[in-house]
Amino acid sequence: MRRAIIVIIALVFGTLASATAPVADERVRLPDLGDPASRTLSVPEERRLGQQLIRQVRLRVPMSDDPELRHYIQDLGQRLASRADTPDMAYSFFVVDSPSVNAFAMPGGYIGINRGLIERTRSESELAAVMAHEIAHVSQRHIARRLDDSRGGGLQTLGIVLAAILMGTQDADLGGAAAIGGMAGSIQQQLNYSRSHEREADNIGLRILADAGLDPEGMPRFFERLAEATQHQQRPPEYLSTHPVTESRIAESRSRARSLSNGAPDESITFGLMRAKMLVARANDPEAAIRHFEAELDGDDMEGDRSVAARFGLALARLEEGDAEQAAQEIEALMESSGEHPSFFIALARTQHAAGDQEQALETLTLGLELYPGQYPLAIHTARQQLRLDQPAEARELVRRQIQRHGGDGALHRLHAEAASKAGLEYESMLAMGEHYYYQGNLRLALDQLDRVANASEAEIQQRSRAVSRRQTIQQELERQRR
Repeated sequence: MRRAIIVIIALVFGTLASATAPVADERVRLPDLGDPASRTLSVPEERRLGQQLIRQVRLRVPMSDDPELRHYIQDLGQRLASRADTPDMAYSFFVVDSPSVNAFAMPGGYIGINRGLIERTRSESELAAVMAHEIAHVSQRHIARRLDDSRGGGLQTLGIVLAAILMGTQDADLGGAAAIGGMAGSIQQQLNYSRSHEREADNIGLRILADAGLDPEGMPRFFERLAEATQHQQRPPEYLSTHPVTESRIAESRSRARSLSNGAPDESITFGLMRAKMLVARANDPEAAIRHFEAELDGDDMEGDRSVAARFGLALARLEEGDAEQAAQEIEALMESSGEHPSFFIALARTQHAAGDQEQALETLTLGLELYPGQYPLAIHTARQQLRLDQPAEARELVRRQIQRHGGDGALHRLHAEAASKAGLEYESMLAMGEHYYYQGNLRLALDQLDRVANASEAEIQQRSRAVSRRQTIQQELERQRR
């Protein structure tokens, strides 16, 4: 059912047909399409709708808990979104822990990327091409425009998706049948205008890529390879089910990409590091991963970032095999030759932790955090290591500082709760767990934590006041959900 939910969401908010019309000249100004959409669904309304849906998705769909991967996707997504010319739209990117090749956009700027898509792409520009395409669906208000074109029929479809997710918790077959059956009657109507939406998302996505300093040709390159690789598969990847790739679409995107290309792309080394890390995690055994990276390094075209990623993957594979000493040596060599990347500090600390040197692991992470203040994965790993060394006060202070400066999420609030609990701060821990449950989408459990603080006479007055205020806000959200 989890996999079906992802497909259903993509069917609604992704695209149902391929592009067929000719590509407009890049200098032609796109028409202002915001006004018709705003008659049906305003930006704040779309955001609230997205917030309701993302809570259900977080509860039912497996999400990646890797702080490095989540931070990378969020960082790349914001880099692209900053070029989307939608200052009134807040974007949020998340990684679905699924091997299927898929990505989807939801109301309000929520964009999901499956780890399978990251594993299948070969460059940051290819990954960014899919993300830019989804950003374009959001920036052009395709959801609101679909609602406007369907004169309310789209609202029924959104309701079907929400109902399918909720019903799927009771009976997976019932939930899936409700979604598919409800959508069947509106598929043909959606096909009538989704072709133009897909073409528009391609065109604007290509421009976003170019403006962000990435390679626009990553889009046709990935589409072509994905289509070729799945020609003889009985069931294509979910992404092709919702974003059909035709020869004409590939040709159009390639032609436009060439006109937008602007020299060498500014790609991050982090893409290769994350893919290498994912490959090690998914390998059948460490020896298979070692053989893979050794073969890559023996290749003729191994240079630059590709070589660094392969060496990094080899070090991680050796660590998984149990050779922490050799892994540490290879990571230290990478730091000397390629610079002090945050992922190198985290990997080196892992080797030290595996070797039993917990103090050295903390020292390595602390040094990394000094070089990269506020860097999310380093902060998460440092706080976890502090807790391992029975330093809850230090972990609590680090996490609170991170939340205050950069905002919180489920993982940070969970760490805050654990640190506060170990430091003997019971009610602070409950408040933090309330925030954790809120970000995870479980409003009922969030309210339970807040109720316990609000009704505790031993809690500080500020804690009780905060619990009461936060409880009121969440209850209002629950009431809007019921409506």
